Amino acid sequence: MIRAVIFDWAGTTIDYGNQAPVLAIRKAFQQFGLQVGRRQLYQSNGVDPLTRIQQLLSADNLKQAWYIKHPDIDVKAGAIEIYKWFNRDLIETLPQVAKVKAGIPTLISYLRTQGIRFATTSVYTAPMLSQVLPLASEQGFDPQINITAEDVEGVSRPCPDMLNLAIDKLRIRDCHSVIQVGDTPADILAGQAAGVTTVGIIEGSSLIGLSEEEFSHLPFAKRNSLNNEAAAKLQRAGADYIVQNAKDLMRLIKELDSEKIVS
Repeated sequence: MIRAVIFDWAGTTIDYGNQAPVLAIRKAFQQFGLQVGRRQLYQSNGVDPLTRIQQLLSADNLKQAWYIKHPDIDVKAGAIEIYKWFNRDLIETLPQVAKVKAGIPTLISYLRTQGIRFATTSVYTAPMLSQVLPLASEQGFDPQINITAEDVEGVSRPCPDMLNLAIDKLRIRDCHSVIQVGDTPADILAGQAAGVTTVGIIEGSSLIGLSEEEFSHLPFAKRNSLNNEAAAKLQRAGADYIVQNAKDLMRLIKELDSEKIVS
């Protein structure tokens, strides 16, 4: 029997395509006189923000531009400075993109009717989460237990610490009765390490990294290709199940609960 579902935030439940980091990273680089190309930004999807900034700054064009602008600061230190600006810019950006994804409010209502508890884990910091929570709550997504890396001494995914704490706060004794839902390989790996059932979600995921409008304007074949690529990455990470969207997720939860696959 399913006792609880633990969700990721950006790209899973809110912010279609996880646009906030894209906007904030671009703005943070601009603070240092650097312009990040759209293609470079999307090629670095699916990793934590600091790693993403480090990867971008290691690219030949940005590394060269960095040393022209800041010859006395090496790129490792530069990545840390950009990351500091990123966190400030992200807090300002989050309210602009904190739209709950389609189907999530209906799914939450279903979980409540079934007595299934729910919580979240996130790479958001506590101040970032404080920006998002009231906006998400107004739209029907109002988790009461929300774990950040700050709650577990800074340990983030793919380590399972945030998940383990969420399970503890939900007062769930058997981790096998818990489902973890996320949109990146790191989410899946964390779930595996915690011993829960892992579900990867494709639509609006960080792995695709496009806004809903951008994605909808693509030709069908391109949309299908991006969906398949995202699914393949989640599958390689070891996801137990992969769903297209929240509607499919609710259908899966019903099936798992009725068939008692999760027990």
